[in-house]
Amino acid sequence: MKIAIIGAGAMGRGIAQVSAAGGHDVLVHDSHMETLGTLHAGIERGLEESMRRGKLSEAGAGAALSRVGVAESMAEIAGSDIVIEAVVEDLETKKQVLSTIESIVSSDAVLATNTSSLSIGAIANGMSKRDRLIGLHFFNPVAAMRLVEIVVRPETQESVVHTARSFVESLNKTGIRVMDNPGFLVNLAGRSYVTEALAIVEENVATVDQVDRIARSVLGFPLGPFELMDLTGLDINLPVTANIFDANFADPRLRSTWYHRYLFEAGLLGKKTRGGFYRYDKSPSEDSQVSVSSHPVPQVLTSTPEVAVHDVSLADRFEAAGIPPSESNVASLAVVAPFGLDVSTYCARHGFDPTKTVGVDTMFGDTETLTLMVPPGVAKEQVNELAKQLRTAFAVEVINDSPGFIAQRLIATVVNLGCEIAKRGIATPRDIDTAVRLGLRYPHGPLAWADICGLAQVVNVLEGLRTVKGDSRYTPSTWLMRRARAGLSIFEDDNIPSSDRILRPRIH
Repeated sequence: MKIAIIGAGAMGRGIAQVSAAGGHDVLVHDSHMETLGTLHAGIERGLEESMRRGKLSEAGAGAALSRVGVAESMAEIAGSDIVIEAVVEDLETKKQVLSTIESIVSSDAVLATNTSSLSIGAIANGMSKRDRLIGLHFFNPVAAMRLVEIVVRPETQESVVHTARSFVESLNKTGIRVMDNPGFLVNLAGRSYVTEALAIVEENVATVDQVDRIARSVLGFPLGPFELMDLTGLDINLPVTANIFDANFADPRLRSTWYHRYLFEAGLLGKKTRGGFYRYDKSPSEDSQVSVSSHPVPQVLTSTPEVAVHDVSLADRFEAAGIPPSESNVASLAVVAPFGLDVSTYCARHGFDPTKTVGVDTMFGDTETLTLMVPPGVAKEQVNELAKQLRTAFAVEVINDSPGFIAQRLIATVVNLGCEIAKRGIATPRDIDTAVRLGLRYPHGPLAWADICGLAQVVNVLEGLRTVKGDSRYTPSTWLMRRARAGLSIFEDDNIPSSDRILRPRIH
């Protein structure tokens, strides 16, 4: 196919590179001639990187570069089969550019916008033939990211969707059909991980680096939420979060915190400013990462308090650390494993003394990290000695009392938002997980996490959070609740599957 790309910035250049590598003839136009002048050099560097990664041969790179041409005037793109607009993220600019394109190309050419944040419907509103506009949301860096969101509007022709999908597949990328809505799929699904982390820190449950360590070591995320925000930049992350929150009529699941906005307004944007949630004169976790021997040898410390372990799944772990669980009713400390509750509430329900009880998170099995949750009033010396002994076998994070610890809260909110996206029919359940794994690089998609943890358990965590905190943010999605009550997989579709919002002829 003949592909035209309007905009020779980083995204336009990346789309041109992968299109040419996919065997298409490419023309690139930009209103700034100096940008066009550096086009081939930039694409050549990108192709060399693909060669280094083993994704492209030298001959393939040379052939791809030869397929890229420069269109000094917009009129030169007239014979294109697909035109992809990749100009600045401004609604009026995009509408003007697409209106111009529409007047040049043939009536059956497919027009696409690579917007990451603007409504496809709003962009199409300035066109005379709106049914041929589609969203093709590539991710940065284009060559490395396998996902493309194919964003469909109510008026979009199915033939346009088919052409767009064929084009995406020719680039050796995965195209996910997504309903046009604020944040599309990936940007929307990614809100819960970071906003719940922000809520945890705002409540003084744990520190930024503790949350990041637990996200990595317990849940397997490649980056903790604060590391991720600092890497992306708060100048990008905060506006996207705020826009999605506003566009969804202040849905509490999407709510951020004052500190998020404060760092943005203070110009502490992350790595690009040498400071955000972390300082960058040293590695974010250089001073705080707890190292654990692969074969630790427990060494009993004489001052370790007598501990009564009230959860059978913890007994072996405490014994591995040289702490024999006591059956005494007068032990110095009791250890419990609440789900969705803080230790204080758990004690009130089960008759324990909250000033002599600590909690340990057992939801995620045999991880190398134990999270020790401590309510107010527990003797600090006893907690310190217990943590010291446990550290002979495990990494240990000591946090303040909070419903849902840290890992439970992060996963429960990720799952809940994923279920809400499925309920709204933004994409199919399995496509939601595919998009999140490829676009956000989560270890599992949000719906798969529900099946891994157990739907009823996730509901318990959410309901505990809502009860203790009194916050509707934690109201379980009805998509999750119905499947939990019926004992079904989270991927079980509704009796009448979600239909696309397409315009249908009215039948009289």
